[in-house]
Formats: sequence, C-alpha cells, structure tokens
Amino acid sequence: MKKKIFYVLLGVLVVLTLSGCMMNLLDITLDPGIYLGYSKNNNIPTTDDLLTYDESLGLYTITIPTSDLTYEEIDEGGAIFELSYYKIFYVKSDGNIASASIPIWKDVVEDNNLEQITIYLDTTKMEEGKAVGAGDDTKLLQDWYFAGSWGAKTWDEDAIKFERQGDVLVATISKEFKANDTIKYKIKPTPGWQPWHMIFNGEVYSDASDDAVYTLKSDTNELTVKFYPKISYIEFEEK
Repeated sequence: MKKKIFYVLLGVLVVLTLSGCMMNLLDITLDPGIYLGYSKNNNIPTTDDLLTYDESLGLYTITIPTSDLTYEEIDEGGAIFELSYYKIFYVKSDGNIASASIPIWKDVVEDNNLEQITIYLDTTKMEEGKAVGAGDDTKLLQDWYFAGSWGAKTWDEDAIKFERQGDVLVATISKEFKANDTIKYKIKPTPGWQPWHMIFNGEVYSDASDDAVYTLKSDTNELTVKFYPKISYIEFEEK
C-alpha cells in the first residue's frame, strides 16, 4: 500500500513541476533549455544532454555516439526489428514541452556504418506529445514512401517513393484534383510498411496512429509532398 501511495504522489509531483519554469524528472531539476532524453540517460537528461543552437541551420542540435544507443527488439508479426527511441524536452518559462518518442532503426545505423548521429529541433514547429519539429539524420539514409487514398492501390504497391533533394524528400502525385478534395495518407518506411513502428502520420511515428488528412486548397493536376525528416515535418505544394 505504501508503494502505491508513493507512485501516486510521484505522478502528482511530476505533473506539478512540468507546469513550472523548470522541469523536475525523478528529483533532477532542469533549468530552461532543450534536452535530449534517450537510452543512455534513461530519458532523464542532465546538462550533458543539452542541445545547442546552430545559426547556419536555424535549428538546435546535439550529436551522440551510436555506441550510446540501446535497442529494443520489437516483434511485428514474427519479424523482429531493433529500434532505439529518444525524445526532446523543451524547458521554458511559459510552459514545458515534451516531444513524442522518435525511433532510430538499427539496420540504418549499421548499414551506413554510422559512428554518430545528429538530432535536430525546430522550436517553432515543436508540439507537445508529437514528433513534429524533431528528428535526426538517420531518417535521410533510408527509403520512405508516400501512401494514401488518391488511387486504387496507392496505399500499397502504387505508393510513391520519395526522392532526396538535399535534406528534403520529395514525392509528386500527378492527378486532377478539385479544391476541397481530401487525401488520407501516411509515410511508410518500406513498400510492405514494416517496421510498423516507423510509420509517420505527420505527427508521430507509430504502428497505431490515425491516418493524416490533407485538404486541397485549389484545383490542380499536380500535388507535391515535401518531407523534412530531420525535423519530422511535411508540407504540400499545389501546382
């Protein structure tokens, strides 16, 4: 009974401290700043895990050794995938923000012989409980596919593979659309969708998220999708 009361009180304390200008995680108080929580620190960051601002990019960044990552074995219908997760804590005076957990796929790290990974944050796009605004450079080293409802088989074999243009991934749909038409969509990591936990719906990477929806603003015969994996951000251009 005492243990149960302790955990209830701990939960209340965490909620209360998250609402202040400092964040308290298991008795560790964080001053205002942007912190990385990941497997090395058990999602309890310290000043060693601070992101710093890169003026040339206009983003906050932190680079970590891949040897610091611990991977979870995830069983997806009998197929095993190894993923390591991180999240960003933005501690500030007008309310703290914690991102959703973002996966790193071990296969991508090993296939590219990566010794370090850089993680990025755009504070102007970050939202509580979402991946938007945060990401890493491994996401540029794997394939991604835009899947959705604009055609008969476009969720599956006719999904469009993104093409890399610098730090942006681009997919173009050629079809006649009318203003206010809608497209349901997700971004998948492989033609067969797995690992399901890497599926991105514009807000989170998850095997259980809702489809995202885009509403056309005008009549057009070409819709371009731009995916910025380093900050988990999607934008659309109607031609």
